[in-house]
Amino acid sequence: MSTDTAAPRASIEIVPSVCPHDCTSTCALEVERLDAHTIGRVRGSQRNAYTAGVICEKVARYAQRIHHPDRLTQPLRRAGPKGSGRFEPISWEAALDEVAQAFIAKASQHGSETVWPYFYAGTMGLVQRDGINRLRHVMGYSRWYSTICVTLADNGWIAGTGAKRGVDLREAGEHSDLVVIWGGNPVNTQVNVMTHAMAAKKRGAKLVVIDPYRTGTAERADLHLPVRPGTDGALACAVMHVLFAEGYADWDYLRAYTDAPDELAAHVAQRSPQWAAPITGLSVEDILAFARLYGQARAPFIRAHHGFSRQRNGAVNMHAVTCLPAVTGRLAPARRRRGLRAHRHLPAGPQPHRRPGPARSAAARTRPVAPGADPVRRGRRAERRPAGHRDAGPEHQSGGGLPGSRQGASRAGPRRPVPVRARAVHDRDGGLRRHRAAGHDVPGA
Repeated sequence: MSTDTAAPRASIEIVPSVCPHDCTSTCALEVERLDAHTIGRVRGSQRNAYTAGVICEKVARYAQRIHHPDRLTQPLRRAGPKGSGRFEPISWEAALDEVAQAFIAKASQHGSETVWPYFYAGTMGLVQRDGINRLRHVMGYSRWYSTICVTLADNGWIAGTGAKRGVDLREAGEHSDLVVIWGGNPVNTQVNVMTHAMAAKKRGAKLVVIDPYRTGTAERADLHLPVRPGTDGALACAVMHVLFAEGYADWDYLRAYTDAPDELAAHVAQRSPQWAAPITGLSVEDILAFARLYGQARAPFIRAHHGFSRQRNGAVNMHAVTCLPAVTGRLAPARRRRGLRAHRHLPAGPQPHRRPGPARSAAARTRPVAPGADPVRRGRRAERRPAGHRDAGPEHQSGGGLPGSRQGASRAGPRRPVPVRARAVHDRDGGLRRHRAAGHDVPGA
């Protein structure tokens, strides 16, 4: 049915809401409520600085889906052979009883672990999604590890930084002079990323997109690097080779806040652009251009997307990418870097989504990783794991020396706090979600 109404516009109530989709933008919404059962237009909230009034096309058309005449509104039971398309409506009570009886029968026959609740987020929102685990735990059903979406990227990120933390993308729009979108197509999948990336570009920042495809995002880039799938680690190693060889490395920062910087420099010394070019499918000139662009940038911002979880060696590739800002010292607070003005101070009080500057996990070590060892599991003792830490899975890698940074992690260093508000840091998709209530601007991670 149409969502248009003949009622005067002044009578339409605008109510705040939030998007339930599984998306790290977690947009704040303003929804037209036409009556108790009908919504009209859905807009992005202007009161939230991250959403900034912009939402994706699919959410903007929510009313068309909710009120569409073909929308499924009650359970259906198959009434014919599978594939025949014959269904009959049944009540919610009957549907729930049928499902529950099937669970009970299979658990009685094979044990409770024969039932495996397999789900992810969809449009359920955080509370409804994780609420399914209550049924799993009470009934003793099979469990699973983490997610079906970003486990590889998570483990690579944690191997390099020590925790799932990142910087609010709004800082890129406000301060960065180089934005790198690595392994994603936010033009079509996360429009808010492009809002802030393009704000930086309008200020004069360069935009680099690293993606095998010539996507809509790549079309807007100053430099597109169509890297071969799964070879991101080789590209990161070649970039680090140039950073060390041409004097872009910040050795003061490396020695103060990272482990095994000398081993890392030695490891990438043989991973030149000439070595990486046949692996990645990129030209030597493009690799050099990107490395120098990154090395010369005062406040580069890397946005690492879901592409790292779509390859079997994604964890080590992500780990290698996390080393880039550590090599150049771009994880350092703005006011400690020459020529950069200091950030405004954080609001008073605890900042649960913030990290007090670069700080590695308690399990970090200064020794290099032995050949063949798993850098994610290196030196971790169960009794010393930081709160919320999750073990990483087995190392994923392929030939050609792709585990780039195995002999030098970017895990940052001392336990003393460092001034916060890094201007030049990298962000990631699937990372710490920004839980924003509609109409309230909550500082992000």
